[in-house]
This record gives sequence, structure tokens and C-alpha cells, in this order.
Amino acid sequence: MATADTITIPAHHNIYNGNNKRDLRIDYAIPDNGTNSDTGIFVFVPGFGGHIDSNVYRKMREQFADQYNVVTVQCDYFGSRFMQTAESINLKNGTESLANFLCADEIHEIRTNPTSFMSIISNYSTTVLVEAALGETKEEFVDMGYMQAIDVVTAIEIIKIILTENHLPFNKERVIGYGQSQGAYLLHLANKLVPHLFSQIIDNAAWVEPIYLSSNRFLYQSYRKATLAVEFDYIVKQFLQDKKALSLHNLYKRFKNGAYIYSCIGTTDNLVDVEDKRKALKGLNNVMFEVIDSTKVDGVIFKSTNHGLDADFLKLVDYVLMKKPTHINKNKKQVQYYVASSQTRLSVDYSMGLPIFQFVN
Repeated sequence: MATADTITIPAHHNIYNGNNKRDLRIDYAIPDNGTNSDTGIFVFVPGFGGHIDSNVYRKMREQFADQYNVVTVQCDYFGSRFMQTAESINLKNGTESLANFLCADEIHEIRTNPTSFMSIISNYSTTVLVEAALGETKEEFVDMGYMQAIDVVTAIEIIKIILTENHLPFNKERVIGYGQSQGAYLLHLANKLVPHLFSQIIDNAAWVEPIYLSSNRFLYQSYRKATLAVEFDYIVKQFLQDKKALSLHNLYKRFKNGAYIYSCIGTTDNLVDVEDKRKALKGLNNVMFEVIDSTKVDGVIFKSTNHGLDADFLKLVDYVLMKKPTHINKNKKQVQYYVASSQTRLSVDYSMGLPIFQFVN
């Protein structure tokens, strides 16, 4: 079995305020037989609801290391802790919204003892709108963009350093990324930020731009008879000026793509427009864009045509890598360069080893 480990390092500084008050957790696994000159690096990037401790990702890290001769890696990226279920909630419209089905005594009880809310509401067949009390701050929040992608890049580069300093051979040209939804989108953004990095990207239902930049996220949770509609209103919407910069249309405009990109999307995906996604990737080299309709739902790899395809992650990766076992990214690594999209411009500096990213006016 692969040798798994966890490290924690000082994270890349917060490019929104310049502070460096955060650590970055990175989990990785080395093949049981060790590494060799063909050993690659395989990074997993979950989306909303997925995280570094999810069983499926832990299984993938351990299993893929041996199966594909890769060092698997995953990080607890910027703001990901706010992308799960809500640990705390508030009534969206106060107790007044409960007056339609609760009596005055029950409303009084909730006002004086808020912890009684769930036990009281669960007796009623109703849906109650609540808001997630997220606790985001400018130090860490769900930016859905640059900081999250920077953490992914940092995790990969740290693994390279660990392997090099421990004299463990590996193939620097074999870096594979798998992501679903927001996680897959972050692989595209990382591909833009560091064009030489990836040899292959497996994109399961990445959106064209982060959907929660323009709308709120909702999770529906059942409690006996009642349903809570939990609304997540992420603070990034309030201050991110150039949202268009995070659209794949702008990120990939005049972009020299070096990675092989496999992108799949279902015909009934309610979060991503199939034709818009096709258009966003159309001008790139080395892309296989696969639309999953009902005829391709095999119950093994693809189990629906909805967002994320209810895919078996392990089997999907195997399916893609059988199609394209190897690919070499011909983009050359640059030590210092600029990345631009829409009105946003960043500098990238590899001169200190780990890349440093900065907004440029």
C-alpha cells in the first residue's frame, strides 16, 4: 500500500491584503515500491462539498499512487472549509417568517431559547429559509479563484521540492490533475497561471465561471418532517471587481495551451451550459470535449447526465487515462512573467523556488 503522509507549511500570502497568517495542509502518498524516473504527480481538487478528508479522495490518493505510479497530492485550499455544510445558521427573515405555521408560544420559545429551533421546526412539513453563518473574513474566504488555484499550484511545487531534496526520482513532465465542478474549474485557472505545469487535466463538469460569484448557493437539508433551505452568501461577491477575469472565455483567450484536457459534461447539467462550455474550450489545442447524454450513461462510469454525472471518480480517471496514457506539455517554464485576463493582471515569480503571485496595477 502507498505510503501516505501529511505536512503543514506556511501558505502563500493572501494576494487580496498582503497578509501571511495562514498555513496550508498538504496530504500526499508515495507508491509502495517507491519512485522512479517515470513516477508522475497527480493532484486532486474537490469542489463544493468535497474536502481533503473525504473518503473518496483518501481512497484515490492511496490507490492511484500504486495504480498509476504517481505521487498523489491534495491540499486544504483557501476557503475550502466554508464550502461544506453550514456549521451554524440564522433565520433568514427572523422569527416572523415562522408565524404561518408556528403558534405564538413556539415562536416565543425559539426567541428565548434559539437551540430549540430544530426540535420545534422538525415537527412540521414545511421548508424554512435560513442563512449559513459562515464566519468568512478577508483573511480567508471562498474566493472561488486566484487564491484557491495558487494553493493547488503551491501543493504541487512543494511535492516536487520534497522529492528532489530526498533524492527521489520522478518525471517532472508528468503532472496530472483531476477535479469536479469548482475543483475542475480551479485546474483550468491553475493552467492559466502556470502554463507549463500540467501534462493532463481531467475536468468533470467545471463551470465556465464560478457560479456563486453571481448567485447564492443553496443546500437543502431534511430534519424529520421539515426541510431547511440553507443559503450561502459568499463575501467575495461584495468586493471582487473584475468577475469577468475568472471566465474561461477570458482566461483562455489567445492562450497557448500545453496540457491535454479531457472535459466531460452532462446534457442536463443545471449549473453549466453545454454549448457555452464547448465554446470556451473550442480555441484550445489538445482538448477532448465529451458531452454525456443518456446513451452514454453506463451505470459504471457515468450514472446520470446531471452536474458531476454522479460519476465514479476512480473509474472516470481510468477511462480518461486509457484514452490518453501520456502527453507532454511543450510550454517552457519561465522564471518571471505576467498573466492577464480581462482587466486583471498578475505577476508570477519562480526565482525563489516556490512561485510568488501578485496583482499588478
